[in-house]
Amino acid sequence: MKRWALVILVLLLPLLPWIIQSGNYFYNINSEYSDLVVSHFPNATYLLRSLRESSAIPLWSSLILGGAPFAADPLSGLWYLPGWLAYGLPQPIGFNLVLLLHVLWGGLGTVWLLSRLGLRREAALLGGIAFELMPKLFAHAGAGHITLVYAVCWTPWLFLAELRRQQLGESGFTTTFLPGLVMGVTFLADPRWAAYAAGAWILWGLWRARRANSWNHLLRWLPGGILQALIALGVSAVLLLPMAQFTQLSTRSGLTAKDVLTLSLPPVQLAALIFPNIGGYAEWVVYPGAAVVLLAIYALAVKRVRQQAGFWLVMALTGTVISLGSMWPGAEMIARLPLIDLLRVPSRAWFLVGLPLVIVAAYAFNDLFEMTTRQEKPRWILPMVGLTALSVFITAGLVMMGGTLPTGMIWAAVTFPLGLALIILINRFGTAKSGWAASLVMLVVADLSGVNLSGMQFRSKCDVMSEGAEAALYLANQAGEFRIYSPSYSIPQQTAADFGLELADGVNPMQLASTARFMERASGVASNGYSVTIPAFASGDPKVDNAGAMPDTVLLGLLNVKYIVSEFPLTGVLLSEVWQAGSTHIYENPDVKPRVWVQPAADAVGTGRISAGRIIVNEPNQLKVEVDGPGLVVFSMVDYPGWSLMVDGKPANKLRIANLLIGTEVGAGLHKVDLTFKSPLLTFGQGISILTWLIALGIGYTSFRKNRLGSQNGQP
Repeated sequence: MKRWALVILVLLLPLLPWIIQSGNYFYNINSEYSDLVVSHFPNATYLLRSLRESSAIPLWSSLILGGAPFAADPLSGLWYLPGWLAYGLPQPIGFNLVLLLHVLWGGLGTVWLLSRLGLRREAALLGGIAFELMPKLFAHAGAGHITLVYAVCWTPWLFLAELRRQQLGESGFTTTFLPGLVMGVTFLADPRWAAYAAGAWILWGLWRARRANSWNHLLRWLPGGILQALIALGVSAVLLLPMAQFTQLSTRSGLTAKDVLTLSLPPVQLAALIFPNIGGYAEWVVYPGAAVVLLAIYALAVKRVRQQAGFWLVMALTGTVISLGSMWPGAEMIARLPLIDLLRVPSRAWFLVGLPLVIVAAYAFNDLFEMTTRQEKPRWILPMVGLTALSVFITAGLVMMGGTLPTGMIWAAVTFPLGLALIILINRFGTAKSGWAASLVMLVVADLSGVNLSGMQFRSKCDVMSEGAEAALYLANQAGEFRIYSPSYSIPQQTAADFGLELADGVNPMQLASTARFMERASGVASNGYSVTIPAFASGDPKVDNAGAMPDTVLLGLLNVKYIVSEFPLTGVLLSEVWQAGSTHIYENPDVKPRVWVQPAADAVGTGRISAGRIIVNEPNQLKVEVDGPGLVVFSMVDYPGWSLMVDGKPANKLRIANLLIGTEVGAGLHKVDLTFKSPLLTFGQGISILTWLIALGIGYTSFRKNRLGSQNGQP
């Protein structure tokens, strides 16, 4: 136990600078946006507010896009219980500490995996440190992709669980359930990574089974592998089933092959394997560290290491092929296949390169450490020297030409010679191996920490939450139930959530197709393909992109949009400006409709005599109103499977109004209408997940008791 406490301490030390900065938001140095701020913070705020005010977990979100399923959205974080640890602390400290705990967890899993594979403690520690400081991990942390980081950090544990399952044979809790449980938890953390992790896990299991050189052994593995897959599906059912429904009704169901491949890794970015792209676009960060690259060359050049690390070399090659995506002939045809078309951003498969490279480097480091005699004419020297010379000569050439020298080039010209020198010293001077090895580990820490910290900016909570705060404060002081629309993202989602405002626009990769179609007409902004924002921003600059678009105030009014907030003047539409500060304008929509209204059933929606319904209960999963009939009751709520209507306590027929909203007809007199959201698929998924966990824990407890009694009775 003391040894593992020391390992945790060693892994924790490189994270201290990040722990110190945990009171600030992490942003990539060249970016104005972070998904943590845009999505995860608002979702957490909404969840906690709902629990506080209604004592219920919200299954529907009214935060953005006029409303959308919350329990079916993987970005809600609702079903990933370790993520809830962040909610008990002030933000951003809570999110940052949970993020760093996952990074530490991933490093610890890598150390344990390498130890179980038979590597020395020193090599396992180098692998753990190189994994937890992987620049791609921190680049995605800076982009706010915290759930992706969570999921990736479970990957070493997934490999470890499968390794133990095969090593321990056919009995015990670990054999029966653990790999499937880890896979299910990985899915709950981030389904986008789970698909890649599942593929890697299957290949790892088949590779390990194949090593027995027996078809019988491989066939015996298959039933266990199928059982693990079923367990993973059972654990993830609480999210998987409602998300599958949401996906089919979302804009993601219409992704084209071009949409799927749009963020493939450009081949030119592979140069960043040597020259780190400090502060670069998170999806294209590939730098694993100078020492990791040099040790990987060693592994490729030395046959015994190449054989030991064969699977990981194959995995790294596979990850590279997937990441490059669109450059391969036939890529678009593959992207059209079922399920594949739902996996955007092929460059995220680079994590299937990053982790294997770390493990390959650990194997090489282990081999260097265990050599009892120095190698005379080692084959790995020439390619290492060549690569190092390349990094130095290119940098020196740019200096001589007087051009602008990127920081990454200077970095490579320093770290690669240092790494090469230390590897040669470890090889040549066996009596001082420990000292030189420690120096190489310190270089890994300094190299990766320097790249990560140089590419990050730390923004205070006050700075981040001040964005759009003046306009949000004005709107929060206005009476009534209403939504806001902005063609220029003038009220950021984190600010809206902080002030309790509801938006008709928004940023989310999961959008209902019905909402997207409606808002395309209401905003006057064409989407031109898949977009993560409503409205779309053609060049990525919200302040100017939609300056020429003419919003349809009538359609926006149907969605209860009372105010339009814009960074540019809106002319050509009948709006009255009610507030301005700097470049931000707030206009009142004269065509706004109430959250619930009654109109003559024969009239076109939103026309004729309209009377507002009196809201009695307004909670995330329920809206109770009192209306005066006869007529058509229209709820300015987005229709979705799971919404049900009761009129005076009796089930009522639900109508879809204007291809988006919910309505029903009532007779004369005063009526109480109850709109409730409850997803049957979610309920079914919850039952499956709970049953899976109960069975797993029951068998785990039985196995533990059996082993304990066996130990007490002196049985092996």
